[in-house]
Amino acid sequence: MSKITKIEVQKNNHERFNIYVDEVFAIGISMDTLVAFNIKKGDEIDTAELKALASREHQQQAINHAIQYLSYRKRTRKEIYTQLNKEGYEDDVITEAIAYCDRLKLIDHRDYMLSLKNTMLRTTDKGPEVFRQKLSQAGIEADLIDEGVHLYEEEQSFERIIQIAQKIMDQKKGPTSKVKVKVQQSLQQKGFTLDTIFKVIDVLDFMQDPETVDNLLQRDLEKVYNKYQKKHEGKTLYMKTVEALLRKGYTYDDIKRKLTESGIDHE
Repeated sequence: MSKITKIEVQKNNHERFNIYVDEVFAIGISMDTLVAFNIKKGDEIDTAELKALASREHQQQAINHAIQYLSYRKRTRKEIYTQLNKEGYEDDVITEAIAYCDRLKLIDHRDYMLSLKNTMLRTTDKGPEVFRQKLSQAGIEADLIDEGVHLYEEEQSFERIIQIAQKIMDQKKGPTSKVKVKVQQSLQQKGFTLDTIFKVIDVLDFMQDPETVDNLLQRDLEKVYNKYQKKHEGKTLYMKTVEALLRKGYTYDDIKRKLTESGIDHE
């Protein structure tokens, strides 16, 4: 039977120990593992016991990594699993590490949901559907997601959503119909529901300075006409130009007027 001949504190970490068996280094372990196995110099130890030490140490390292990961901010079980898996730990070891954190009440999915809700409402311009997506990606349970989204919708005032939409509208240029579409698309991308978006659209004033719109139409007309002029002429060129400007949201009457002003006809 082999014997533990030396136990020494590691130079760079005083909470870890080097274990020597028959004068040969065998394994490095934490203080937790040392205490758990009640290891002392002179104890006899066999191969199975050394494997048990290594297994306990491996598990303890996974637990320590999970706790360290949790120390930066709140985490879900899925996030902890993903992180430990990335670090190379096996599923059974990860499961035990998560269970250990659960026993210490270090994981609280409802608290995670509430914290994320408060942070997003305070620091972002995102709607409830983006919040829902983030909770789902983090592995939060469906009932908690529904509860969280309901709270999010209650606490995000309509006035705040109007401000977000107004800011988007102010950054968009072009005919009214096109600006409306761009505002709707942007709000959808930010996670607002269609029902909310339509209410916002009804409230916003999309009226623009006629001179500004006219200048934009002139600019777009020149760009489109010059583009199609390289491949088309006559009526085809005229119709291609009209179609392109219609897609940009300008009205047919305004397009026809501007073409006439520019000396362009379909003959």
